[in-house]
Amino acid sequence: MGEGLVEVTSDRVAILTDMAIAAENIDEAKAEEARQRAEARLHEKISAAEVASVNAALARSLAQLRVKRRRTK
Repeated sequence: MGEGLVEVTSDRVAILTDMAIAAENIDEAKAEEARQRAEARLHEKISAAEVASVNAALARSLAQLRVKRRRTK
């Protein structure tokens, strides 16, 4: 995972990170494919470290899909 800073005020949240992706740069098809691959991996017999890595990839894909779908409504 990347590192960053978060500033929360009463009317906004600002996030500064090296992992940010602009909504227009998210490829919905690729994010959906990554989500499906990650979910399939979780059904395999993998180590605890691999589970953590796959869960991180799954969370990243789901976050990208949420952002992209929210921006295209």
